[in-house]
Amino acid sequence: MAGKWARVDFATCRPCECNGHDGTCAAVDACAHGLLEQEEPHESPMLMSVTMCVGCGDCVRACPIGAISIERK
Repeated sequence: MAGKWARVDFATCRPCECNGHDGTCAAVDACAHGLLEQEEPHESPMLMSVTMCVGCGDCVRACPIGAISIERK
């Protein structure tokens, strides 16, 4: 398993507040590796692979409400 990875706090995550117009998650667009996925607008994103996540923090910086953090092993 990777030494660090992104973690979505689902209690805090509210994509409708990130982009009220269409409910898209800014962190999904910011993930250069394509590991965050949002199945439907207004739904929280999911990290598709903990082992592939390099913990770069792009998604953390893109999340306007601080719902994503970097976890370390």
